[in-house]
Amino acid sequence: MTQHFSANFYPDGLAESQTVTVTLDASGWLSFQAFDRSFRCPFAAVEVSDRLGRSPRFLTLPDIGRLETRDNDRIDQALRQFGHKSERTLWLPKLERAPLWILGLLIVVVAAGWATYRHGIPAMAEATAPLVPDKAREMAGKEALHWMERSWLEPTTLSEERQQALRASFERHFADHLADLKVRVLFYSSDALGANAFALPDGTLVFTDQFVELVEEDEFLAVAAHEIGHVRHDHGVRGIISSSALLAATLLITGDSEALSEIVVSAPYALAQLSYSRDMEWEADTAAMDLMQAAGLERQAFASALEKMMDSHGADPDKTAAWKEYLSSHPATRERIQRFE
Repeated sequence: MTQHFSANFYPDGLAESQTVTVTLDASGWLSFQAFDRSFRCPFAAVEVSDRLGRSPRFLTLPDIGRLETRDNDRIDQALRQFGHKSERTLWLPKLERAPLWILGLLIVVVAAGWATYRHGIPAMAEATAPLVPDKAREMAGKEALHWMERSWLEPTTLSEERQQALRASFERHFADHLADLKVRVLFYSSDALGANAFALPDGTLVFTDQFVELVEEDEFLAVAAHEIGHVRHDHGVRGIISSSALLAATLLITGDSEALSEIVVSAPYALAQLSYSRDMEWEADTAAMDLMQAAGLERQAFASALEKMMDSHGADPDKTAAWKEYLSSHPATRERIQRFE
């Protein structure tokens, strides 16, 4: 059966176009007249674009040019008649008129996105973090610390004797259990952060003067054990990888691929603002419990330290969202405190 449809013809090598009547004969050959010439091409060799609503379709003819037509029904009929390779996509337009299919696909996309965010990216970060060279960890930790020194941290006001006493206690309790880790203890004053402690990817543990003045020695050691847990499980690097992967995916989806280079430039800043996930906190708590037991420390000290820190920040331990200071490695949850009581 011979078919005819109207189209705009755009020949290869020319900027102008011409409206033509295209004939598709029963033998599967497509032909038309344009620019005082006759053109002929087997329909099987034509590349046909997918149908999208009422948008025009494009038929690309090898070494000839391109046809643009809005006669979508006629094109669909031809695809079926000649068993064209593009026939396999004819079911797609039906989805546009099937709300239940659209809703179902939307649910699938949202569920897949959430699963990727909640489980896929963290799993990827955990698997790839060991591949990060130590030099990169050192650089990330150094740059993040320099950024924080310019923003939130000030020189410590603790006496040299007090600092040495805390470091000596730290070494006495943990040195035999950290043979595989490079850990150092630093002290800073910070009105912005208040009583706080955090770990950087290179093994640097930072404690604020406000925290040291708030807790007893065993509580200091308990929180130090928790921060060691973050270092042991590479949470800093895993957090950077996760946040970078999420940002990269967003940039690629939105088409702003050139901005991917900003991930590398902003990594120290991102690290400085990083808050660990609930799973990471739980993992660090477990590591702290094991380390405290090995060091002969009472785990109740960690619970009391958390209580004191939350009180100093005016937080309610029963409200998870109540305490969200920058760099806070200790989201306030009654569940975590009870675990150590």
